[in-house]
Amino acid sequence: MPDLDDEFRDLPDLARASGVTEPLRASRQAIRTPDGGDVSAIRWQDPADPGLEARVTYLHGLGIDAHSFDQTAIAVGQPAVALDLPGHGRSSWRDDADYAASATAPAVLAALDALAVPPGIVVGHSLGAILAARLAATAPERVTGLVLVDMSPDFAQRAVDRIARALETEAPFTSLDEVVERAIEARVGDDREVLLREARHTTRLGEDGRLVRRHHFPHLPAGRTASVGRFADAWPDLEALDVPLLLVRGDRGYVSPKLVTTFGERLPRATVVTVEARHAVQTQAPLELARAITEWAAGNGLLHGIEETPVRR
Repeated sequence: MPDLDDEFRDLPDLARASGVTEPLRASRQAIRTPDGGDVSAIRWQDPADPGLEARVTYLHGLGIDAHSFDQTAIAVGQPAVALDLPGHGRSSWRDDADYAASATAPAVLAALDALAVPPGIVVGHSLGAILAARLAATAPERVTGLVLVDMSPDFAQRAVDRIARALETEAPFTSLDEVVERAIEARVGDDREVLLREARHTTRLGEDGRLVRRHHFPHLPAGRTASVGRFADAWPDLEALDVPLLLVRGDRGYVSPKLVTTFGERLPRATVVTVEARHAVQTQAPLELARAITEWAAGNGLLHGIEETPVRR
């Protein structure tokens, strides 16, 4: 069985694949929040000047973790933090299993305070996008720009709930290869190397020696279900924004052309970029996502000294 906790061993390969010769340095930090839980974060620092403040915050989607943004963070090349959302990765589980943005936003804001993250860009994927909108509404002074990755509040709520229920009923795995095979069958993706990396980061050894997910959903007591909230509730948060907004969608993702039209009608000042990917754009098209973020940020003057393409050093 591979060492599942050697979590940063593949970063040099990701840097080489991204054309980055002097990549950011990653480290893990856990923050105790006022609700008594822990929020775990990956801090991305410039090895030449580790004291530089984080300029970007990355928030992942349902059922995955902060590592999903590794290659994008390396390519963007800006000091950053990537959080494991409550109930995911190495962050603690909530007793009430309520993972709606309204429930988790206070803990995430407390973690950002503890990490001394200054105002900057917040990038959110899927559930993390809805949470990013809540953070921007709750603490507008923290957010200078917002990036939504393949998520619109109009994504069907029944589909959101169906995904959560599927996570709750997911059975343990006998091997990482089985995790990959199930992901391919579920059309999560088709790149085995990418899926294997995700499998390694999102699973751990269970008591019976089989692999189980790190997130809370399949570990709920019998008869209990988790909540991820109503995504449509994010519309007031987004419509109240007074900062630049970018939507990066996968052409085979959850934001259909019809949803893009509605999104543009409700948020006419937003920039929309489409890349070739399924829903998890940051794992399937990480460099394209990084390019979209850097070009948009440069065009809006959001980051000092940022290049108009992903960093190549």
